Parts: sequence; C-alpha cells; structure tokens
Amino acid sequence: MLCYWILRRPDGTPAGLVRVQNDRVTLKPTVPIEGRFTLFSGTDAVPIVPESETVLPRAEALLGTDGDRETCFAAAENAAPLAAYRKRLSRFYTIKAQKAVPDDASSPDELILSHAEDVEAPVTPETEESADDVSYFRTIQSDSISDSAQKVQAFSTLLQRAEAFYTAYEDNASASGADNMVQNRDMQAEVGIDLFSQEYPGARWRYVDGSGVLPHYEGTWTQPNGQTLHILAVRGYAAPRPPRALLGFTRFLRDRDGTGYWLRLTPLG
Repeated sequence: MLCYWILRRPDGTPAGLVRVQNDRVTLKPTVPIEGRFTLFSGTDAVPIVPESETVLPRAEALLGTDGDRETCFAAAENAAPLAAYRKRLSRFYTIKAQKAVPDDASSPDELILSHAEDVEAPVTPETEESADDVSYFRTIQSDSISDSAQKVQAFSTLLQRAEAFYTAYEDNASASGADNMVQNRDMQAEVGIDLFSQEYPGARWRYVDGSGVLPHYEGTWTQPNGQTLHILAVRGYAAPRPPRALLGFTRFLRDRDGTGYWLRLTPLG
C-alpha cells in the first residue's frame, strides 16, 4: 500500500513529503531542514536520512529536531499526538547514551543526563494537557492553507496516481503480450504528435487507448536504408530492465519534455 504524509514545520507550512510503501519509508524535503530525523512505529524508533529508504514495519510518524528545537513533523492518520513522540524521542536518545557509556566511566549517571539534555525538547504544561494544542503540525483549516501547501498536496496526489498507473502494468504479468497493443498496422497518423524527432525524424504517430489495452503511442518510421520499423512507446521509469508486462521492449528514451518511455521496435514487411 502506498501513501504520503505531508511534512510540516512548527508554523504549519509544508516542508516536503514522507513516502510510505509497505514497510519502506523515504523522506523527501522540499525545503532545507537542518538537524536529524527520527521515524516511529508503535513500538520502535529509528533514525532516517532524507532521500534514503528506511525500512520500519507499521511506521506512523516522523519528527525532525535540531538540538532542543523541533523542525518538522509528519504523521499517518492513526498516529498518536505529537507530545507522545516528543517523550519517546527523549527516551530513544537516552537509551542510546546509556549504551555508549564506557565500562570505566567514573560517573555514568551524569553522562547519561548530559546526553538526554542535548536531545530532549522542552514540554510545556499546555502541550501535555491537550492533544489538540499540539496538532498544529498535522491540521490546517481549509481557509488558511497557503499556496505552497496546496502545491504539496497536489504533488502528492499526482505521485499517487503515477504509482497506481505504473503498478498496474508492472503487476500485469499475465497480460497477453505487447502484440495485442497493436491496433492496426496500416494506421493513420494523428496530427500534433511529435515524439523522438531527433532519434526517429519523420516518424508518424498515434495514441492508442482502450479496454484491456495499456495506453501507448504507436508509430512507424522509415530508416535511411528504406527499412520501415514499427514502434510501440509506453511511458515508464528508467530502470536496468523494463516492467515485466512489456515483453520485447528493449530501449528506454526520454522525449524533449523529459518524459520517459520504454520502446519496442520491430521491422515491417
């Protein structure tokens, strides 16, 4: 299952996204954020680095800190209030400090306390009394959402749609094959479609979509030696190999607008 949490700063403004797919979590800040980040599940807490995938089963929240200052927070819908993660963060680093105490330390208690003071965020009485008072990281009223928040939410929606699309054809290994994507080899080119004009100058293209057919572009291109090629182009990600359902697709290209496609080329005639 794929979902996104919106990362917010203490004033409620968006600062990025947290991508969660199954047990894999990736922090994607959209603005510079200093300090360190901790990922929480119901029972565990682990460090997480931006743009690096971290595995934590049933992850539910992420808290960023810089010294004794909180920098950002993101959470799932079923997460606990922020105050709970503040307390857990303090215990998390206190336990790490205890494990780091050398056997010959003359005053281990003082060393543990010094580490805890470096990471524990101050908690005011108001914060502990009301979960609503600390929910500003996760909730903003619709009439006060800034333009940047709307952009982050729109971006999250687009990412989810893209993930759903690519998952659909990557998991469709039982599809009848790329040959069924060809609707009509004697096709009529559609005006306005200009793909890969540098790689295949003069190629004729049309867009194909329909029930049981993966959306794609179908084209014909005549090589300088007179040989005509039939081309199928499906949008996709750059990868060492194409998705399982795209049998016979062997080349990945980006068009002029940066969109990536997997291509299958077969000779005609």
